[in-house]
Amino acid sequence: MRVWLEGREVTGLCIRTAVEKHLDGAGAEAEIAMVCAPMDSRLPRLDPACGQRVEVRQQGETLFFGRVERVSYDAAALELTVLAFDPVSLLAKNHCRGPYLGTPQSITRQLCRECGLEPGDIWPGDGQEVRLGAACGRSAFRTICSLYDGRCVLDWRDGKVDLYPRGVSRAVLASGQLTDLTARNTCEDAVTQAAVYSGGKVAALATDDRGAEAFGLRRRNEHLSLACASAEEQAQAALKGEVRQARLTLTGRSPVKCGQIVTLDKPLMGVHGDYLVERVAWHCRGGLTSTQLGVVGL
Repeated sequence: MRVWLEGREVTGLCIRTAVEKHLDGAGAEAEIAMVCAPMDSRLPRLDPACGQRVEVRQQGETLFFGRVERVSYDAAALELTVLAFDPVSLLAKNHCRGPYLGTPQSITRQLCRECGLEPGDIWPGDGQEVRLGAACGRSAFRTICSLYDGRCVLDWRDGKVDLYPRGVSRAVLASGQLTDLTARNTCEDAVTQAAVYSGGKVAALATDDRGAEAFGLRRRNEHLSLACASAEEQAQAALKGEVRQARLTLTGRSPVKCGQIVTLDKPLMGVHGDYLVERVAWHCRGGLTSTQLGVVGL
């Protein structure tokens, strides 16, 4: 990885570089640790400040572009660390005003512009017109997520904000590239039958026959909630199967992105089937690059 700070390349001073993107976060972040020895005249002097531009590239591709938001110095270790966020993070730092009327796509474009960002390729979603009241105290990012029922991914690309649906693409991971694998499969919280009650009577009942066969009958009773469109929808939402999670580390830089669906080329250590990528982190230390993925089973 090659690193630029305010247009000046500082790759030779970098001790470690990490670029991370998480589905629950608005934008990507970069943490860069660099050598800092002000008394050593052989080393270039660095004096980074909040607001300066940071760019990380690999083989000509921009992995990260953003601005410094925190600078930390460690005199004992002779290093300084900068933490930077890409422009999409502004969606989480700006509160909405409202009211808004339009499709998810049009409202998202409006919110981006209110935050000083240029919208790019925005997924239209269901295209249905919605009305949002005043939303003081709610971030633009959370409002956009609610418009798409949490099924969207925001990305910064070519100076614009792109929004695309989760699971829009798939990738196969080569098990031969794995250097570390941690997996956890559990059915402790599984729910194989859900009943929704209203006025003391069962308004809806949903059963996962395959789950009940595998884990036994595990019933959950709920009162009717206005958060769901119908009792049937609430009952279906209450069903839970086996939870599969994994953390994988691969050699090199994998092109996998947040929101993709991935699978291993062969089952390994309890990891099987399709997984949704919730976290992607690229690390570079000592000239070696690795990719960490946090995934959850579908």
